[in-house]
Amino acid sequence: MAIGHIGVRPCCVETGGTQTEGERLFDTASMTEFWFQVLGLYFVAAGIGVSLQLDSLSGLVGEIRDNFLLRFIAGLMAFAFGVVILATHDGSAGGFALIITVIGWGGLLKGLFLLAAPGASLAVYDGMVGNRMLMRIWALLIPLIGLAMLWLGFAG
Repeated sequence: MAIGHIGVRPCCVETGGTQTEGERLFDTASMTEFWFQVLGLYFVAAGIGVSLQLDSLSGLVGEIRDNFLLRFIAGLMAFAFGVVILATHDGSAGGFALIITVIGWGGLLKGLFLLAAPGASLAVYDGMVGNRMLMRIWALLIPLIGLAMLWLGFAG
């Protein structure tokens, strides 16, 4: 499968590629597969990063707390990521599509809280990073969830 065509199929192939009014550019199933592929790769990469840099994570939270620009960019990226997922994906179909919608809302809310209430957000991160057992479990779960997402994205 070519990288330029990561599981995204136009919804209107049967009509010669033309789109009628009210018809979405991509159907819900293909966008669900697409987001499972993208998020799966992200989760695998993030999980490997967390696993390899477990000792550095507490310093990262401190840097985000101390550096307004870093905190602002992190919040803006999380917010934008959530908005893009929600704007391109219709989770009303239920099932696996709902998982992508929940992740989109999670990113949007995470970004919003980092931008509007950074103290509360960073307190949650401090609690997570301060618990070594939780971080070890999280470091194992993130890539496993990513692999499951990749399977759902490419098997569909």
